[in-house]
Formats: sequence, C-alpha cells, structure tokens
Amino acid sequence: DTPAEAAAPQGFLTLVTEPSARVSLGGRSLGETPLTKVALPVGRHTLKLMDGTGRPLKLLVEIKPDDTTSVRVPLELLANP
Repeated sequence: DTPAEAAAPQGFLTLVTEPSARVSLGGRSLGETPLTKVALPVGRHTLKLMDGTGRPLKLLVEIKPDDTTSVRVPLELLANP
C-alpha cells in the first residue's frame, strides 16, 4: 500500500472571492484566493477567511469524493462570526 492509497478519500475545492482573501482550514493555510483544485478531505468543513482588513469570516463547504466543489462568493455576503 502506498500512502496515497491508505489516505482518507479526498475531493477538491476551487474558491473565488471578491475581493481576494486568505483562507485557512483548522489552522492550516490554504493560500489566498483564487484557489484552484485544492485537495481537501471529504466532508463538511468550515473555512476561515481573512479579508484585507483582517476581518475574520467563515464559509461552510462540502467536499465530495473525487469531485471539485466550486464556490464563488463576494466577501460582503459572508457573515462575521
């Protein structure tokens, strides 16, 4: 068994925000939007987004096995937790 085969099922996230934001999941930085096909474990995740002013925002995404979840969202639509 290679480590990839033993790993939990994965899917992918493509995320575009207006304006751009820094994105993290569980303390791990995923980078700055736009993000393209970032591999994530399958399931529901609450992403933490930080806009240019440092304001924290939350975004719930659902990742499906071997599928790409595409989200495009203006930051003003996201609730401040």
